[in-house]
Formats: sequence, C-alpha cells, structure tokens
Amino acid sequence: MKRKTLLWHTVFWIVYMAIFTFVEGGYQNNFDEAFALEASYLPSRLMLVYFNYFFLLPRFLLKRKIEKYVGYTLITIIIATMIQRVLGFYLINPLIFPDWQQGPFFEAFRIAQAGMIITSPMIFLIGMTVVIRWAGSEKKMQELAREKVETELKYLRNQVNPHFFFNTLNNLYGLAQEKSDKTPEVVLKLSELMSYMLYETNKPLIQLSREIDYIRNYISLEEQRYQDRFSCNLSIKGEIGKVKVPPMLVLPFVENAFKHGINKESEGAWMNIDLKVDQRKLYFNVENSLATEEKPDTKNGGLGIKNVERRLELLYPQAHTLVYGPEAEKYSIALTIDLTQLSQPGNDA
Repeated sequence: MKRKTLLWHTVFWIVYMAIFTFVEGGYQNNFDEAFALEASYLPSRLMLVYFNYFFLLPRFLLKRKIEKYVGYTLITIIIATMIQRVLGFYLINPLIFPDWQQGPFFEAFRIAQAGMIITSPMIFLIGMTVVIRWAGSEKKMQELAREKVETELKYLRNQVNPHFFFNTLNNLYGLAQEKSDKTPEVVLKLSELMSYMLYETNKPLIQLSREIDYIRNYISLEEQRYQDRFSCNLSIKGEIGKVKVPPMLVLPFVENAFKHGINKESEGAWMNIDLKVDQRKLYFNVENSLATEEKPDTKNGGLGIKNVERRLELLYPQAHTLVYGPEAEKYSIALTIDLTQLSQPGNDA
C-alpha cells in the first residue's frame, strides 16, 4: 500500500471509530464503553476489509469475475462474523463488559448483529475503492482514446503532405519537359509552399487566411502550367482573418478539382471555388468540369478527399456535412463546418 493510500485509510478508521463512538455513546452518555465496544470490533473489521481489499478485489472483482467475488465475500463475512462472535462471547464481553447479560452463543439476532457491525466499514471502504479505481480506469481509457485519435490525425495530416508534393512535382516536371521559362518561378512558388507545409502545418490551428493564401499559390502554379486552357474563379466572403481551422483542411478539394478537371488535352476547362464564413460556420464549395481525356473514379474521390473526410470525422464529429460526386458533366464538392464544435483530441497536434 502506498504511503498516501495508507494515510487515507488511517484517517478513515480514525474518523469511522470517532463517529460511531460518538453516536453509540450518546445513547447512554457513556463514551468510554462505546469506544471500548468499537475497539473490540476493530480486529474483525480490519481482517474482513483488508482480505477483501488485497485479495478478493484485485483477483475477482476488478477482473469482472462478479459471481466468484460475491461468493467468496459472503464466505469471508460468515467466517469473520463467527470469529467475532467467539471473541465477543468468550473473551471480550467477560473481560470488558462483565455486567452485560449474555444469552446463548447461537443466538441468531446477536450473530446477525455482529455480522452487520463488522461488515458496514467494508461496504463503504470497498465501495469507495471501486468507484475511485473505476474513475481512474475511465480516465485512462479516455486518454488512450485521445492518444489514438491524435496518432491517426498525425498520420492523416502527414499523408496529405507527400500527396500534395507528388502532384506539384509532377507539374514541375511537366514544365521542365517543355523547357518553360516559367520553371524558376514555379520552383520559387513551390519553395514558398514547402515552407508553409513544414512550419505552418505542425500547428493545431492556423488562420484561415493562411490556408487561402496557400490555395492562391497553388492555383497560380497550375495556371502557369496549363496557361489559358482553363479558367478558375475564386470567391472569398466573410471575415476570414478571425477564423482558425486545422491546416490542410480544404486544399485537397482544390487539388481534386484540378485532378479531375484538367489535363493536357483539356480545352475550355473551368472551376469555381466559393468560400464563405459567418459567425460560426464555414461554407466551402468547389465545382469543376471533367477532364476530356478520361473520367476517373469521381464517385469515390481520391486519396486527398478520403483523407480529409476522415479528418473531418475526427475533428468535427456531428458538426459538418460533406457531399461530393459527379453531376452531369461536372464534379462538385459542398462542405459545411460548424467551427464552434471543434473536437479536442490534442487539437490535431
């Protein structure tokens, strides 16, 4: 038993005996006799309580072997009661309370009385122990669950980074193949994006305005690659400077629009990106034409969307809606988030 636990148990027994000495002594105004009576029951109480506490509780109750725990506890109560009855009848009463009139040894009322007297502290102390340990176990389970969510969020976020760079490096490779004069500018912008990825995305939350700057840079990279083969309309409404979101939360949807909407053979491709925030909600909608060369699996979305979809489930459970898929000759995504309901499993750290 730890020192702190030993101290609490000692205080418990002192307070327990003091209370019952006061109550019992108050009936006949004889506190000395009441204290002696309480002290006479103390050995049986200690034996019953701590056999249960050190042996039965950890071996059976805490392992959810309820039937065995109840059975062995009843047996120990009966044994302890009979020991107390023997000590009281043949030793304690003749020595300490010689004036008391004793009935027969096997008197049902006296035996039951002895059993209840020595069992009462066990019920209280073991009950409190179980509650405290249960609360500690629940707290540990919550911590483990939170750590699991944190780990999954880290994994998902780290998945986004190489996924994004894979796409961007492909773009850069395309420009290098064409020996475009814009390659140095693209490398510079990619460097800026990498700086964002390395330093900003390690934070649990970032300003929404930073995420939007990132999206603008990404669109700029794509414009330099595809030049006049597509048009992109970006609309931002609301006080975005006052809003914070987990990093890389909406960019994958923009990536998805380029992936499904534009390729080298595309002509007249288009996309519309609308982002709006009010006092508590974020609305994000993306629509894009479908690439002319092939139509990928737009029903299920790509790695980026599935990734963000899982992050939304962890970060905004029951506080977001996400609908995406093909509609006629276009692909659309509609996201709504209640920003006030961000879950806190480590803040996506």
